Amino acid sequence: MSEVLIYTLITLVALLGIVLLAPFHFDFLGEYAENLSLQGRVRWAGGLLTIEIIRSEGKFDWAVSILGIKRSNPIGEEKTPKEKKPSKSKKERAESRGGDSSTNISSFLNLQFLTAVKDVFHKLMRTLHLVLNLSGTYGFDDPSLTGVTLGMIAALNRGGNSIDLHPDFIRAVVDIRGSMRGWVIPLQILAVGIVFLLKKPVRAIWWPKIKFRKKQKEAVQYA
Repeated sequence: MSEVLIYTLITLVALLGIVLLAPFHFDFLGEYAENLSLQGRVRWAGGLLTIEIIRSEGKFDWAVSILGIKRSNPIGEEKTPKEKKPSKSKKERAESRGGDSSTNISSFLNLQFLTAVKDVFHKLMRTLHLVLNLSGTYGFDDPSLTGVTLGMIAALNRGGNSIDLHPDFIRAVVDIRGSMRGWVIPLQILAVGIVFLLKKPVRAIWWPKIKFRKKQKEAVQYA
């Protein structure tokens, strides 16, 4: 019985290793103005698994191919969003997140946090081996966010990338078209994500919430 368990664990570890180490290749082509139009393909392990997606005029279609066996889903209208529930007060939203209103993410937007975001952004770009071809205009309600995005885009516009995106600091607008392709090993993405979450300015966001919920749970148990 113990030998069966050992072999089972070895098999599971081997399968997990294959999943994490086999590369994903992806390529997408699309545009976004008032609506998103997109077509793309993701291939895993040299095409052992292939996912194809198409979105056009509010319709979505996808197909999955495993070992050459293809299963597709007919194009259908996307579901209409459900009616929104009455919004909670600011205090209720803060409490449901595990803290007061001062614990929202905007209170952590300091130099250390932005540096950590910039660092993980550069690592992700290297990990994804991205080749971008983009053009258009973008802007946000908050001009400072538009400025931050401008800096990130400038960092992307190198190597084989061709990026011609113009910021609009006056209004919120997205009118972008282009293509994207690249490849990635899942284990690398996982490692980058874990390192980012453990950085001090990022940990300061999620760790207090975990402690707060733990205290709430203990209070309920001993009530």
